[in-house]
Amino acid sequence: MAEAIHPFGENPFGESLEGLIPSVEPADLRSVWEMQHEVLARTPGQHTAIRAESYNRACSAGANVGAVWFRASLLGMLEMFGILAPWIHEGVPADAVFKVAATFPMQGMKIGVPREGFPFDVQEFLSQIAKA
Repeated sequence: MAEAIHPFGENPFGESLEGLIPSVEPADLRSVWEMQHEVLARTPGQHTAIRAESYNRACSAGANVGAVWFRASLLGMLEMFGILAPWIHEGVPADAVFKVAATFPMQGMKIGVPREGFPFDVQEFLSQIAKA
């Protein structure tokens, strides 16, 4: 049984995703992004579940893995919609993308409560990437 990787579904780390999402290390964010893309490359065109253990292994000791997962998932959505295209080179986002995404203010989302748009100011996010 396969499930889609989706930031607005159940948090596999059992943490509340309400309120401000904590900042994370850019290196953890990059590592999780790379792990997700490696898994998806092995299963092209399929919805794929990634176990929480894989996220734990991709992050440094002491990382808030739930926050990394949330932020990486949102980056994946921005990438999927082509929003990050100016900063993706040879399939990989520029360092500035991970640096800004690691600390940019993002609101968590309550499960089961519909929301339109991203839980952060996308235009300001892109502006900060452009400046970085």
